[in-house]
Amino acid sequence: MDETAIPPGPSRYSTAAIVLHWSLALLLVFQLGLGWRLEDLPKGVAQFIAFQLHKSIGISILLLSLARLAVRAFKPRPALVCDSWMAMTLARMVHALLYVVMIGAPLAGWVLISTGKVRLQTMLFGLVPWPGLPLTQGWHEPAVAVHAALAWLLVGLIVLHIAGALRHHWLQRDYLGRMLPGPAAGVFIALAALAGAYAASLAWPFAAPADKHAPVVAAATMPTNAAPAVLPSPAVSPAPSASASPAPETASTWLLQPGGQLRFAAAYSGAPINGSFGKWDADIVFSPDDLAHSRIKVSVDLASVGTDDSSRDDMLRSDSFFGAAAHPRAVFTASRIIAKGGGRYVASGTLSLHGQQRPLAVVFTLTITGNTATANGSARLNRLAYGVGSDEWATTDQVADAVSISFRLTARRKP
Repeated sequence: MDETAIPPGPSRYSTAAIVLHWSLALLLVFQLGLGWRLEDLPKGVAQFIAFQLHKSIGISILLLSLARLAVRAFKPRPALVCDSWMAMTLARMVHALLYVVMIGAPLAGWVLISTGKVRLQTMLFGLVPWPGLPLTQGWHEPAVAVHAALAWLLVGLIVLHIAGALRHHWLQRDYLGRMLPGPAAGVFIALAALAGAYAASLAWPFAAPADKHAPVVAAATMPTNAAPAVLPSPAVSPAPSASASPAPETASTWLLQPGGQLRFAAAYSGAPINGSFGKWDADIVFSPDDLAHSRIKVSVDLASVGTDDSSRDDMLRSDSFFGAAAHPRAVFTASRIIAKGGGRYVASGTLSLHGQQRPLAVVFTLTITGNTATANGSARLNRLAYGVGSDEWATTDQVADAVSISFRLTARRKP
């Protein structure tokens, strides 16, 4: 077949086809780099964030590929031009396989995350929940193999596709210009954009920013299976001095200082499980002389959980426990604080966790020296009251219902 035998068609692809083509090209290149990088990221928050982005982009590629197929079916397009039967066959094969990969790889990934032992709720770019597929775990290993094979196939197809396009360009045929948003000289901009997308996937900052309020200590004794749920609570405040002081002071704002700890403890098959949270913050307004206007609000990033066991940490973040993708934070709010004497207080409030709200009382002791306050406290909660623990973890056969919370913090009075 020679070029003169090709029936005429539009001189350029439609705007919709061009937009979808380059959107998919940039996402695919970024996704490849991100997929290879996932395993090298530090276990914990950084890997969790990167994995959520990888899933979000994968679903986006699936949806855009289906849209691209629809445009291909209903919008006229330029004829495929090749100078030999073999080149025509190869071009058609590459195009067909690209669609197989663009649709098949995200589908395999969807099966993979729907059937894994650790199932993390997929939130598209942190905003839209994406459901899992109702499949058994027997689908998991085949999905892993297919997903990996299609990723490598994509590498080869991208190389062939770019090579074919550049060949036409170097032969001074303006075929490439039919898919470029601008003149054919834009090929260099297009190549630079693809290289930039790949570089961005390798340099994207997934590490969670350091939280000045709470570096964490994750003590742990650990059976390697699942661990409990948990919740924070801390409260902070200044404590009464002695008696006889000057005029009562109004409630002041206090700022958390580095070095605080927020820990939890539960039991798995009778053995203790200990862990902590690496990212939490607090809004504290407090005075021992003005408890009526004192208040505490503590917000905890559940994805920052750590038990010195990455598999267990992933399990805690998953839908089986915290469901951190759909419910990323636990929030304790208290506006009723009672002094018990001797620097002891009880903060009564509400804990929001896993989409549930329940009353929670936090007991703490507090010492104030000048503008610095130190507090130690604890609380107890029942994880099942918050729906933390599903499937085999929804009973107390393995993981105890009771969870103990403890914290230690230092705060300074805001000037």
